[in-house]
Amino acid sequence: LFRSATAAPGSWVEIYGTNLAATTQSWTQGDFNGINAPTSLSGVSVTAGGQAAFIDYISPGQVNALIPSNAPTGVQQIVLSVAGVPSAPVNITINAVSPGLLAPPNFSVDGVQYAVAQFGDGTYVLPTGAISGLTSRPAIAGDIIVIYGVGFGPVTPDIPAGQLVGVANSLATDFHIFIGGMECGVQYDGLAPSYTGLYQLNIVVPTIASGNQPLTFTVDGVNGTQTLYVAIGQ
Repeated sequence: LFRSATAAPGSWVEIYGTNLAATTQSWTQGDFNGINAPTSLSGVSVTAGGQAAFIDYISPGQVNALIPSNAPTGVQQIVLSVAGVPSAPVNITINAVSPGLLAPPNFSVDGVQYAVAQFGDGTYVLPTGAISGLTSRPAIAGDIIVIYGVGFGPVTPDIPAGQLVGVANSLATDFHIFIGGMECGVQYDGLAPSYTGLYQLNIVVPTIASGNQPLTFTVDGVNGTQTLYVAIGQ
């Protein structure tokens, strides 16, 4: 089973089931081949459209895999193998882009789903004290906040999925992001340094009314599908 029926080259997918692995393990630096991520952990591997995916986490019930850059688009098969024994294939649609912003369930507060956004000092952009254990405050006009996502497509210069990012880069797609319907300035939009498969968006908060304001974006003219908010103050 998959959390999403669509993905893009360079996107993470979470695979759920039973007997997916004999152990629980996350990749470590020793699993990498230079800057290249591993395509198997403890005998667990995944293919997407016949191409080897990268594996960062395995457990009996969940495996996390990164769709490789050479995975073909369209309806493709995901196959998980344990010690060379393949699972039954499951279909997934691979699009050129399949963007989403980081917004886990614990960032839903009083029925409002906030995106994970941070200031440069690590403080979260949320109503003050909204989530126990997290230091937070609303953003104000002119603040620079950092948001993360997946599936935003190719970057310039090209960095293949599965390689640790070592150079500054930018989205090759036409990207725009808005808070409360007002377009934000973008200081950086590309793959996050020292990671793989993670996009980083550094944006400037526009002048906007205080309160919970919707966060929306477009990629190549197509609207994102999430309903997300950012806390804005004065």
